[in-house]
Amino acid sequence: MSPEALVLALSGVVRPTSAAAIYAMLATRSPRRLLIAYLVAGLTFSLAVGAAAVVIFHGHMWPSRSDSARPVLDLVLGAGAIGYAAGAGTGLLPRRTTRRAPDEDSWLQRRLAHLSPRSAALAGVVTHLPGIVYLAALNAIIATAAKPVGDLLQVLIYNLIWFSPAIAALVMSILRPDLSRAVLEDISSWGRRHRRLIVVVVIGAVGVYLVVKGIVDLR
Repeated sequence: MSPEALVLALSGVVRPTSAAAIYAMLATRSPRRLLIAYLVAGLTFSLAVGAAAVVIFHGHMWPSRSDSARPVLDLVLGAGAIGYAAGAGTGLLPRRTTRRAPDEDSWLQRRLAHLSPRSAALAGVVTHLPGIVYLAALNAIIATAAKPVGDLLQVLIYNLIWFSPAIAALVMSILRPDLSRAVLEDISSWGRRHRRLIVVVVIGAVGVYLVVKGIVDLR
């Protein structure tokens, strides 16, 4: 896996919405069934998007390693990430009609209060919709792999890292269910209190990385 794609995959692990969804599932009487539905639906959707991109664009429409369009794409994605982080940091994004206390349940948590396998599957997709980071990772993957098979393998590895918290929660729900709930409760609570900071730091860092890399590659 390319270093750039690995860095982007690790940055995508820190997702407060995903942690909240996982904790909501662990708090139910049948977390394993819900987590399996969450993983199957989320991974299927995300892998399908990534696989379609690498199969369609590899060696054709997507910028190659030597193409000057690839650094430009990095610059555009990086600028978008920095803009989003700045908007989140200043309170402009996301816009909300009401203010919510740090310890108050989010909209997602309220929706997940009474989970079914179908709603868990939907949460798996919604909490892992491809965004700037995923597009940047696909840009790096397609440009560095020599063959589509290599691209597909990197997409698989990326998604396994991206979904690693849910995978770890499933394993812990089987081996240590009580411990898994306690750990996820702490993580989810911390994520709700520091959601804005997490978005600014993680997305902002990814944006700066992409902008710097784009400039270096252009030069």
